[in-house]
Amino acid sequence: MNILDIASPHGSAWELLSAVLVIIIGPVLAERLRIPGMIGLLIGGWLIGPNGLGVVAEGTGIVAEIGEIGLLYLMFLAGLELDLAVFRRFRRHAIAFALLTFAAPISLGITAGLLLGYEPAAAVLLGSLFASHTLVTYPVVRRMGLSTNRAVAVAVGATIVTDTLALMVLAVVAGSTTGTGSGLELMVQLTIGLVVLCGWCFVALPRLADWFFTGIGQQRTLRYVFLLAALLSAAVLGEMLGIEAIVGAFFAGLALNRFVPNEGSFMERVEFFGSALFIPAFLVSVGTIIDPAVVADLGTIGLAAVFTLACLGGKALAAALCRPLFGYSWNEIGVVFSLTTPQAAATLAATFVGLQIGLFTVNVVNAVMLLIVASLFASSITANVFGPRVPKPPVDATRFGRSVVVQVTPRDCGPLAAVAARLAASDGGVVHPAVVVAAGDVEPDPEQLEAIEDEISALGIDVELDVRHDSTGVDGVVHTAASRHASLVVAPSGDDAWLPTLFGSPLHSLVAAVDVPVVLVRPGENAPWKRVILALGSTHLKRPGPATELAVQIAARLAASGLKLVVLTPDQPALVDRLLEGVAGTGGHVVEMSQRAPWLREHSTSADVVVVPGGRNGAIGTARASKSATINGATVVAVADRSSVAPVERAGAGLGVVGLHAGRSITRS
Repeated sequence: MNILDIASPHGSAWELLSAVLVIIIGPVLAERLRIPGMIGLLIGGWLIGPNGLGVVAEGTGIVAEIGEIGLLYLMFLAGLELDLAVFRRFRRHAIAFALLTFAAPISLGITAGLLLGYEPAAAVLLGSLFASHTLVTYPVVRRMGLSTNRAVAVAVGATIVTDTLALMVLAVVAGSTTGTGSGLELMVQLTIGLVVLCGWCFVALPRLADWFFTGIGQQRTLRYVFLLAALLSAAVLGEMLGIEAIVGAFFAGLALNRFVPNEGSFMERVEFFGSALFIPAFLVSVGTIIDPAVVADLGTIGLAAVFTLACLGGKALAAALCRPLFGYSWNEIGVVFSLTTPQAAATLAATFVGLQIGLFTVNVVNAVMLLIVASLFASSITANVFGPRVPKPPVDATRFGRSVVVQVTPRDCGPLAAVAARLAASDGGVVHPAVVVAAGDVEPDPEQLEAIEDEISALGIDVELDVRHDSTGVDGVVHTAASRHASLVVAPSGDDAWLPTLFGSPLHSLVAAVDVPVVLVRPGENAPWKRVILALGSTHLKRPGPATELAVQIAARLAASGLKLVVLTPDQPALVDRLLEGVAGTGGHVVEMSQRAPWLREHSTSADVVVVPGGRNGAIGTARASKSATINGATVVAVADRSSVAPVERAGAGLGVVGLHAGRSITRS
């Protein structure tokens, strides 16, 4: 009589448990042995795979399925985290390197195939296997703080070009071999497919995301699920169009890049799910294909050695050429090599297609499997060797919207958050809303705080409201800015004497205390904004100081958010063009030649955002202009930094600064 009948473990729960244990234990043991944690996942996958303990079947079951999602998630995350500002700056490098890292491996692969006696079609397909790459080591490089490094941006950006070209070669070879169509027909089909996929990813998805995030999708869980739906929809559409799913996943990440700022809490949640399960499961699933018995076959080992030499040699050659062409350091070249070496999805797809159409044999497939494992080992080791030697990129001080701290209150939350959101979006930054409770003030009740969160969420911002208690309101903003590593502070204007012009201004202490620019917002009437008016005086044009330059940058970022830019000045348009030269977002601006205060009194409306330079330079005219705009219900934004309100002795020479010193007027020119 068996009172307790214990069956052997089986089923999806048992397989997933085995994979999770490998994810927990494998990297820890590997790192204790001084080898990269990724290798521990590969070895753990082999251990529980069909050629080890047999817990997990090769290519089937829940581990393989989650691993497939993990690969898509990996490519999606790479597109999501790509610093588009850095990529745009080095896009020519990315295209040139993509062609290099495609041409060198495919050339060596074709040569190797021909020397091994393969038919030309088989040799070309073999070369295309080595030309693509998968960003398996990108999470490792990202954790080292190198995601904004120029070499990393170029390598990540080159991925989509190499994979697309490899897929085109695969389509042409497969079609010409099977007789399903001519090379031209297949190229046209693939091109049409890419156009449709790009239309879905770069036109439809951003509009859907904007509608969803500002409407029904204000909860964090819903926003994350929307990202998953976008990722999977792009992958499915790609497969339907004959394009690899990883291309669709990468496109989806690029398309939604601006909705998930790199330094925000939303990105932390997206990364958490990927690094906790999906991406490690992909590496474990790759480990299940390792078969030690294949290693004993000398013929397969010989083929794998040739393939590995051609693939890794081509990738190394392309990476090395970055030194004379782009001036990369040897450590940056090592990181580029680690990112562009891994072979995975596209390589496996092309290999099995080659087997199905009769161009490859089983020995070739086994040799490619060994190549995949060798490439993962090599890329993991080089990433961990060269990555720590690459200095972390310095913070780009010109990206004012990188980290925007905005002080909000129940009364004026909407306009301030709207200004902050537009400025942050222009630089792919994060908004940090804060409610400051000074000593003796009454803290907003939970209903008021919830209303603030709802109002900010409606702008599409992922809200993480910070309620800070401090001795004064200014101290609270200063300390919040320091803790959030702010690049810009947005604060309410306060009472009528709000411009940071003379020492009597109540907000002078805030501008003087923080080491980043301050944007002071005086909300107007509640109307949708249509124009941003940059209101400058003759002094600002003839002797532009720091506040003038900041005002130009802020106005340009607001204009880039979809507002029409009008530059208001009493002086020559040539001076305006010189001031705006090279400033992104100021193209197509309109210049109005008039005195600021009268023009604003007559033409400004509640649909305008008027940007003025703060500080001492042209202070009286700025105050008059601001009052004129305020009377008509316009929102007024004053921009300044500590140099703009510095005492005369510390102000820049030649800025036309006017101030008071020892009871007498001083003018410097």
